[in-house]
Amino acid sequence: MQNRNKIAVFRPENVLKKTKEIADRYGFDFFGFPLFELVVRKDALADIEAAFAECVDIAVFTSINGVKKAFGICNGKFDLKKKFRDDNVAVCAIGPATKAELANKGLHVHIMPAEYSSDGLKSVFDAIEVKGTRIVFLRSSEGGKDIITFLDAKGALVTDIAIYSVREIALAECEELFNELVWYGPDYVIFTSSLTFRIFLKRTKELNITEKIFENAEIVAIGDPTAETIKEEGLNVDLVAQKSTIEELLKEIREVL
Repeated sequence: MQNRNKIAVFRPENVLKKTKEIADRYGFDFFGFPLFELVVRKDALADIEAAFAECVDIAVFTSINGVKKAFGICNGKFDLKKKFRDDNVAVCAIGPATKAELANKGLHVHIMPAEYSSDGLKSVFDAIEVKGTRIVFLRSSEGGKDIITFLDAKGALVTDIAIYSVREIALAECEELFNELVWYGPDYVIFTSSLTFRIFLKRTKELNITEKIFENAEIVAIGDPTAETIKEEGLNVDLVAQKSTIEELLKEIREVL
C-alpha cells in the first residue's frame, strides 16, 4: 500500500473529528490536537439583548464559532433568528463556512466579502454608505480592532460583542502531544489562523522543537493574513489556500502533489 502524505492540523476539539474525516476522504494521514479552547462569555447574552433592543441594521459574523456560540448563548432565552427576521437585519459573514453555518440556523447571508479577512470587510463597507448604520459584531474577544476603528471613522454606530474568549492550553497539557508530533514527522503543517500559529510557535520554542518539526515539512496557511503572520517570524509559507475551509485547503494540497 502506498504511503499517504502526513498532515498536522491544530483545531478546536469540537472540529477535530470532522477534520480527520475530511483528511481521510482526500487520502491524507492525519495528526492533530487543539492548542486552545473556546470559553463562552457569561455576559454576552445581556450584551446581545441590549444591542438588539437598540435596533440593528447589520450583524457581522466572522467565523463558524461565532455563529455557533452566539446561537448557543441565546438558545431558549432570546430568539435570535426571529429578531433578525422581524427587524430585517442584514447578515454579513466572512467565508463560505460561516455562511453555511448561518444557513443551518435558517438565516440568509446578504453580505460576504470576496477576501475573507478584515481587509475584505473594509472593502465591502467602503463601497456602501454606513454613516449612522448600527452594526453589531458577534465574534471572539481576539478579533482585530482595525475594522472597528475603520467603521467608527466612517460614522457607523458599532457594537463589538465578544461572544467567547480563547484559553490557551497549558504546556503541561500538550507537551506529550508535541513530542508525538516530532516523532510523527508531518509532510505538511497546516495553520488555519494567525492565533493558532502564534500559540504553536510559542509552545514549540518552549520545548526547543521548532526546527525539528519544520525541517522536513511544508507550511500551509489558510488565507493571506495567516501567511503574513508566519512570514513575519522568518518562516517560508509553501502554500496559501485562498478558500477558507479545510476541505478546500486539502483539495489544493492534493492538486500540487
